[in-house]
Amino acid sequence: MSTAKTLNIINYFGSDVDAVVTNNNWNCCDSPTRGQQIGRIAANHMVSFTYQRTDGHGCNGRQGEFQLAFESEYYTDMNFDGDGEIQIGASTNCSAFLFQNGDGNYTMIVGHQVV
Repeated sequence: MSTAKTLNIINYFGSDVDAVVTNNNWNCCDSPTRGQQIGRIAANHMVSFTYQRTDGHGCNGRQGEFQLAFESEYYTDMNFDGDGEIQIGASTNCSAFLFQNGDGNYTMIVGHQVV
């Protein structure tokens, strides 16, 4: 059985943003689901949600993946394995920094792209 973990998102955009899981680049996810509303994230605040890869259904040995949208303008692709080890994908148009917490869950800081 794949491991469920928590992703914490900290908003460094400088203003409040809405976060949602898009219908794009979504595969092998028990959670989050397509179109899932993560919620409004106040500037310099955090929201959390659970992610977990689907077992079976052709997903064993494959990465789970989902795309987060912030204000429907900025995107971050996420890829993760059955153990919940997650990373930022290549199709990201905002600044995103991801690190693993001491409890094994992850925190991602997102903001405007640095030019």
